[in-house]
Amino acid sequence: MELAAQLVQLTQAAASYGAEQLPDCVTITLVETGPRLLPGFPEDISDATEKRLQALGVQVCLESRVAAADAKGFTLADGGHIEAELKVWAAGVKGPDVLATLDGLEHNKNQQICVKPTLQTTVDADIYAMGDCAGLTLPGAKHPLSPTAQVAHQQALHLIRHLGKAIATGSAVPAFAYRDLGSLVSLGDYDAFGSLGNVGLFKGVTFRGRLAQGGQALLYRAHQVRLRGFWRGTLLWIVDAINGRIKPRIRLG
Repeated sequence: MELAAQLVQLTQAAASYGAEQLPDCVTITLVETGPRLLPGFPEDISDATEKRLQALGVQVCLESRVAAADAKGFTLADGGHIEAELKVWAAGVKGPDVLATLDGLEHNKNQQICVKPTLQTTVDADIYAMGDCAGLTLPGAKHPLSPTAQVAHQQALHLIRHLGKAIATGSAVPAFAYRDLGSLVSLGDYDAFGSLGNVGLFKGVTFRGRLAQGGQALLYRAHQVRLRGFWRGTLLWIVDAINGRIKPRIRLG
């Protein structure tokens, strides 16, 4: 979704630099296996995202699984064919290939190591996995937790708090409890959508527009600060702001 919107924005920016015919020559098709976009978001955000993309000229194909790709385009599982000169595969996250070489551990279809709520692997209690490497299906849930930064961050903090004590005393690590703090999705400069998750006073509230765009920008900057420290992260923010004023929106040549 985000990539499709960015491609639309790129063609329109190129038109402003003289390639006026480019938007009419480019057709963007988004193929989604499931019955709706953004299955991890509330349905109203999924519906609004689909309508916004269609308004931008993106063709959205739901419940369509790609079976093969060749020089001419994509062949769908139902026998249909989508012609494409440029093909971009953005089918989500899977565990790194090295995990498949770890014999004796249980893996799911996304090549993640299956873990119990304690984040211990289902086969060997002395091995822990977290983040994108771990496939954790919480009690009562039908699917594993999504491989997002929010999940990985909470799992890392959980093990930081409890793993050292468990090793030192021989006690068990308590079960991991995931807190859905909400999610954001941005469609370039056109729109953004957000959900406040399942905790707090505004549980289940969704929002869109400038508020969601600002929220995503702040989330990205907060991530930079955590990685690089306050002063360096702040300096990067200032440099990006200056570059946004003086540099062209796209790089030509």
